[in-house]
Amino acid sequence: MGRKSGTELAARDAVYVYGDRANRGDTPSVMTHFYVFDTRQGSAPIATHAEAVDWILGRTHRTPALRRRLQRVPWDLGYPYWVEAAVDPDHHIDFRRIGHTTRPHLHRLFASLAEQPLDFGRPLWKLHVLSDVRGVGDLPDHATVVVLRVHHSIADGKGAVQIARALFDDPAAEPSRGGTPVPVPGPVAAVRKLPGDYVRYAGAVRRWMRGRRSLRALVASGEIAQPGTPRPRTRFNVVDDSTRLFGRVRFELRDVRALGHATGTTVNDVILAVVSDAVGTYLAERGETPAASLAAHVPISVGARSGLVAENKISDLHVDLHTHRTDPLTRLHLIHESVAREKGRVWRPEWIAVESSLDAVPSLCMRYSLWRAVRKAVVSTCGRAGATNTGLSNVPRGSAEALRFGDSPAVGGFSVPCLNRLVGLMHSVVTLGDALDLTFSTKQAVMPDPEAYEHLLEGAFDRLWSAVPATASAF
Repeated sequence: MGRKSGTELAARDAVYVYGDRANRGDTPSVMTHFYVFDTRQGSAPIATHAEAVDWILGRTHRTPALRRRLQRVPWDLGYPYWVEAAVDPDHHIDFRRIGHTTRPHLHRLFASLAEQPLDFGRPLWKLHVLSDVRGVGDLPDHATVVVLRVHHSIADGKGAVQIARALFDDPAAEPSRGGTPVPVPGPVAAVRKLPGDYVRYAGAVRRWMRGRRSLRALVASGEIAQPGTPRPRTRFNVVDDSTRLFGRVRFELRDVRALGHATGTTVNDVILAVVSDAVGTYLAERGETPAASLAAHVPISVGARSGLVAENKISDLHVDLHTHRTDPLTRLHLIHESVAREKGRVWRPEWIAVESSLDAVPSLCMRYSLWRAVRKAVVSTCGRAGATNTGLSNVPRGSAEALRFGDSPAVGGFSVPCLNRLVGLMHSVVTLGDALDLTFSTKQAVMPDPEAYEHLLEGAFDRLWSAVPATASAF
């Protein structure tokens, strides 16, 4: 029998695979996306496991990534390959009827689903159908909530959106089809390939060094700002393995856009300002106001500018949240300036060159580096955290009009952000149709009262809205 054919995993995507293997006790690198469907607007909602299986399996031909699993190269001499694999509906598609419940109970369920690892011997995704959800005020009665979990090695946030849209019947969805399959190398072929891999790596290291020198010169000249200034350590930056918790607030997208328009900022700037206010207030109410401003890491797509071949085409902004500022509008404008400076940094060709060097790291070096990094990931005893204290991702999901599950239309969507041991509060922004959901993941020992933080987020938005002159906020 001939060798299997597959598509080699890009180094940038393999980071998530090797990271999970190196740190099995941490939260897995799995995106957990929720879609809410209103069964009252259809005549025949999906009501059984068999019906859910028929719907999903009837659409996996549009999503090739869901019909592949990873095959390792012997001794990890090269990166794994995506190879064709069967989808076992009993493993990949879970169906349960929720019935009457409460919002806190449902949120605990959402958080627990996000902690579950995926089986690396199978296609790296799972779908949970939560039917007949009743009694939760911010969801339609008898709602169906579909939870799509996709490993980050398959796609970035934008790619996961396209996978979901294909499964939920959007004819315009364009999920990635991957590269051209080639034979998966055996031991001899993998060994023969190593010298070429290390020659390319040596060239990438030289480009990385030149890029770093160029970046230091740009910092010295004042053209870009130096990112990564150590931030004060807070309760959100301690090693903690307690139970994960989840919270969610919803805003009208038109209101957030109006605030951005009235202040000359963006939707993302507005939400960062809301998070800054809420985080600062939460710490202040507990007598833990930090001595200096906190910061957030914000993923940003660089695919259109970088030519990266990986599925994950993202870099990170390190945004100063200006938590020490008390005036909402001053804070918003300073955050807007911080975001602009960071975008100017990561879109520089010098930074793209540094980022691209990751793509040439050989498999063995990548695996060892991540193993070593995990074991060195300890909290500093000097009262400092890393470059950021929290994070916020923002992935628009587009229009809700084309999305359905059975004949039930989509009416909402949100995500449970990934956490790690050293960041105990992460945020996610999801826009779908006319709504914007701001969600957060945290931990029991870090924030035992997520409902209180939800109220702080809502209050922060109200304070920002009230600070805008009435004539401006009328847009």
